[in-house]
Amino acid sequence: MGLLIIRLLNLLNNAPTDSTNYYIGLTMINHYDQIQTLSIGEFAALCHVSKSTVSKFARTLGFDDYGDLKDNAAFIENRFNNPLNYRSNILSALEQEGVDSYFDAVVQDIDYLRHHLDLPAIERVAKAIVTHKNVFAFGILFSESAAIDFQIKLAYNGKFIRTFQDDLVQEEIIKTADEESLFIIFTNSGDYLTKQQIRNGTPRKDFFDRTKAKVIVITANPQISELPFVQEAIIFPHQTHFQTHAFMYQFIMDLIVSKFKQLTDRKRM
Repeated sequence: MGLLIIRLLNLLNNAPTDSTNYYIGLTMINHYDQIQTLSIGEFAALCHVSKSTVSKFARTLGFDDYGDLKDNAAFIENRFNNPLNYRSNILSALEQEGVDSYFDAVVQDIDYLRHHLDLPAIERVAKAIVTHKNVFAFGILFSESAAIDFQIKLAYNGKFIRTFQDDLVQEEIIKTADEESLFIIFTNSGDYLTKQQIRNGTPRKDFFDRTKAKVIVITANPQISELPFVQEAIIFPHQTHFQTHAFMYQFIMDLIVSKFKQLTDRKRM
């Protein structure tokens, strides 16, 4: 999935439905297959707005101009040769291997997690959430969905953390965080920490190297523990080629929230 469509979906999920930006974004989504060939004048006419309004919209989405926006419009399956790509890894495998193989992989990974999960690390993460006032949970795509779930699960138990789907907002917060902040990063591959995964060419991400905040990572990649800016990592290695992290995240989150609840209940006694 390309950067433009991710930012458009984020805008449509958050912008007022009666706003100009919402209308332009909706028009762009509805004509997405034409964006690469439409000039700024043609797209402005399609939206019944001026070319300057389209240019401003492109900048609102974080692009330099309409041309930069168009460059990010191409939907090319697995354009960055990511072997963990959803359509290639899950959907194609389901078609080729059948439903039973998928269910078997999920069960196998859950069973491995059950017997190998680092429970002391779960408690350390829960304690960090208790002691830090400013807690953020970030990821992209399915991992950001996990961050949103985590936010809601903790809110049920009186802890209010923050998350943002906008990749530019995430980046700015990470860059400006202080020592009092805690980041919990959901990243199946671990690439979120070192690569700008949804940008053309996947340029290197280096702002974690400079962050003052504490960084905790939930990942399937055991090498993440070796990164100097990672203070804690909860690892869930996959036992098959299926990427089952959407399920693993839920189990790990529930265990963290359960431990968090136990710790806060004790403080109230």
